[in-house]
Amino acid sequence: MKKYITCTLLSIIISYIIHAQEIVHQDITQISKPFTDLTQGSFKGKNLLFEGNWVKGKLLTSNNSIVSCDSFLFNFDKIEHRLLITSDYKNMFEIDRREFKAALFYFDDSAYVFKHIYFINDRDLFQILVNDENKYSLYKVVHTKLIKESFSINTISVGGSNFREKYVDMPEYYIFFPNREYRSIFSLKKGPIERIFELNRDSEKVNEYLKMVGGKVYNEDDLIKLILYLNKESI
Repeated sequence: MKKYITCTLLSIIISYIIHAQEIVHQDITQISKPFTDLTQGSFKGKNLLFEGNWVKGKLLTSNNSIVSCDSFLFNFDKIEHRLLITSDYKNMFEIDRREFKAALFYFDDSAYVFKHIYFINDRDLFQILVNDENKYSLYKVVHTKLIKESFSINTISVGGSNFREKYVDMPEYYIFFPNREYRSIFSLKKGPIERIFELNRDSEKVNEYLKMVGGKVYNEDDLIKLILYLNKESI
């Protein structure tokens, strides 16, 4: 996975940096506002992408400047799709989504790149899994919902209630074709994947790859490998 992310950084973030007018260490508070709605989460909430691990990051602003500030840590609210920062774990700020194009997060030994794709919508941040301007690309949006789950212990309710809250992540994947049309998919099963490509010139390659891998249900890594396979075969 780290190899895929490295390619993404080269093709997305670095290309923007090269064409940016200047690289600046801008005061990040200029593009943020205080975030006080803690009813949706906390500094260690499961609604956050990195939960309790706030991380270093960089932003590509709307005017193609790079914002990097070691004094701030980043996180991302998966429910409301809000980019959050803090410097002291006491005060939280939200970055205005109109003020940045892409975000780069560092976590452990990996880097994660997210960007806005405005012609799809102006709210979501799309995680880049594979990026190729001339071939196939793959992006992901995580839709997180807070649901109530019923339970009981020996038929006796706990704490006066027989419901508990649970966060559920529902990833949606966007496959971009070489002509820049795109399709989205929730279910990583053989049938839905084949249907996305059934009118595509590479439909036979997709079917061959899925047969080679075997199985009827796939995970994210399988989808990434499929897109990379199609890009390699189209050289």
